[in-house]
Amino acid sequence: MTHDDDLEEGPGREPGAEAPTPDAVSSAMAGFRLPEGFAQSLLPSMDVAVSKMLAPIREQMKAMFPDTSAYARDILGPLSRRFQEQMKSALPDYDALVTKTLEPYSELVQSQVASIAASLPTFTAPMIDFPALKGAGGSPAIEPILKQIANQQFAMLDGLRGSLKPLFDQQMLRGFNRALLPPNLRSHAGEVQAYQVHEFLEQEGIPLYLVPRDRTALRLLRAQDRSGRRRVLGDCYESITDDCATVLEQANRDVVGEELKFALDGLGAMRAGHSRSAQAMFTVTLDTLIYRFYPDQATRRLITNRKKDADVPGAIDEMSVHEAMVWLPIWNAHEQFWNHKGDRVPNYYSRHASVHGVSSRQFSKRNCVQVLMLVTSLIGYADRLMSSAGRAKA
Repeated sequence: MTHDDDLEEGPGREPGAEAPTPDAVSSAMAGFRLPEGFAQSLLPSMDVAVSKMLAPIREQMKAMFPDTSAYARDILGPLSRRFQEQMKSALPDYDALVTKTLEPYSELVQSQVASIAASLPTFTAPMIDFPALKGAGGSPAIEPILKQIANQQFAMLDGLRGSLKPLFDQQMLRGFNRALLPPNLRSHAGEVQAYQVHEFLEQEGIPLYLVPRDRTALRLLRAQDRSGRRRVLGDCYESITDDCATVLEQANRDVVGEELKFALDGLGAMRAGHSRSAQAMFTVTLDTLIYRFYPDQATRRLITNRKKDADVPGAIDEMSVHEAMVWLPIWNAHEQFWNHKGDRVPNYYSRHASVHGVSSRQFSKRNCVQVLMLVTSLIGYADRLMSSAGRAKA
C-alpha cells in the first residue's frame, strides 16, 4: 500500500521545487494516453469488409431472436471492460440458437472473435405458418405442420452455420489475435492468445509488453507458478537486460524526458554488477514515471494502492487492451506492505518493500531485472504513443 509520505509530493521533485504547470501536465498526459477509437482501428480494412458482407441480416436477426448481452460478455470477458463495451455495441445479441450453432467453433470464438462479428452473414429461412396451428389440436393435420417446422429450423441452422464459416477462417482469426498481442509476441499468434497474456498480467508484477523477447515471454507464460516465473527471471537475467537496453537506447530522449537518463544510469550500474543500486534507481524512476502519467493524487492511488486479493481497479479495467497490459504489472508490483505492522519482506519485487523494507530478501538480481522490465515497458509505451501522436499531426 502506498504510504502517506509517498504521496505528499510528486516523485522526483525536491521540496520547494517548481511544480509542473497545468498546461505542462495536460500536454504530458495528452501525449501519454491511448488515442480514442483504438480498438475499432486495430483492423480497419477487415471491419469494413465484414460490415459490408454482414449488413443485410442485422435487422432480420434482431426481429428473429431475443436480446441478450451475455454472448458478447462471454467472448470478451478476459479483456478489458472498455474493450468489451466497444465491441459489444457492434455485436447483435443472440441466445440459444447462436450458441448451438457455434458449438463447433466455441474454443476459437471464446478466445479470439470480437470486432469481426459486427453482424452475421445473410441466410434465408421460410416463414412458419403459425396461424395454421390454431384448432389443430391432436388431429393428424398437425403432424405435417410440425415436420415442416422441424425441417425449416434445420435449414435455418445449416444456413447460418454455412454463412458463418468464412468468419472463422484460421488466418483471419490469427490476424485479429496478432493485433491484440504485445509487439514482442505477435510472431507467436498461432500459439498464444491475447487473453492469456491479460490473465497472466492480472496476477503478476512481471511485464510482457515490449519486453522480454518472445522466447522468454513464452517461458514466463508457461511457468506453473511464481517460483517458476522467478526462475525464468534468474535464468534469463542477461538476455532480459539486453532486451531492456535495446528498448531504452532506442527511445527518443526528447519525447520521454529525464526519466530515460536515470533508467540508463541504472542500467549501467546493473551491468557493472551493482544490482542493488540499480534496483533503487529503477524504483524511484518508476515512481516519477507514474507521477507524470497521473499527477492527481487520488487517481494515482488507484494504481499504487494494490490491496491483497483485490480485483483489478476500474481505472485499469476501463483501459484499452495494450494500455492495460502496461499498467497491470505496475499495479501488481504495488502490493501493500506495512513494515510497522510486521509484514514480512517479500522475496519477489515490491515497490513498497523496496522503499520501506530494505533487506537482502527484497534487493536481489531477480527483483532488479523485474523492476527494470517495468520501467522499460512503461518508457517504451510512452515513446510509442507520443511518436505516433507526432506522426499523426505531421
